[in-house]
Amino acid sequence: MDDQLDLGQAYAPPVASPPVAPLPDVISPYDRIVRFSFPVGAVVGLVMGSVVYLQSANALSVFNAQRNAPGIVCVAVLRGIGPASAVLAVSLTAAVLLHRAGRRASGPLEVDHARVLLVLATFPLLSVVTTLFCILASVLLWLAEPAGTPSEYLASLSDFMRWPDPAFGLVVAAGSGGFLTCLLRIGAKWLTTKKHGLALKLFVAYLSLAIPNALLRAIFLLVDPA
Repeated sequence: MDDQLDLGQAYAPPVASPPVAPLPDVISPYDRIVRFSFPVGAVVGLVMGSVVYLQSANALSVFNAQRNAPGIVCVAVLRGIGPASAVLAVSLTAAVLLHRAGRRASGPLEVDHARVLLVLATFPLLSVVTTLFCILASVLLWLAEPAGTPSEYLASLSDFMRWPDPAFGLVVAAGSGGFLTCLLRIGAKWLTTKKHGLALKLFVAYLSLAIPNALLRAIFLLVDPA
């Protein structure tokens, strides 16, 4: 008869509790992004400056006007190539660091955006660094030529450069820095996911920067055709 007795809830078998979801790891990558962006920006500036100078010198050689290459390159660097190099350096650094953080995480990962404005605050200085390295690349390539002298380089700068050029570049740098800061905040979660590879993330990051940059250049050409 013991098997027919009701022993009540006190003798009921324990019910297994539902599994507790793991707490997400929190990372704050923006200080590392800023720190690594400067050496990356120096390399990007040297490469971009070399490419722009070689393209300009090759085009001007058709008209036997190679002496104008330094001035044209410096105007292009101040007005857009320098800030664009800074944007490229930050986007490459952010994509790689956030991708690696997502790969190393054992569970969910959350990005702390408390210091995202650090990128915006340091972007003008990074733009100056990339601009200087772009110009340094053009100087080195100019001096490597048989007829390249420092005096002719400075003379070419005086023929083409005007005071609005650096101001124009600073405006572009400020706008690019603000846009890039917002983009990092929005896309940081996607960059840390393990579902996509680094190549796809870099390609999407490039498109998200190239399309607005093309629109911005078109607007500036309409406002200031010179």
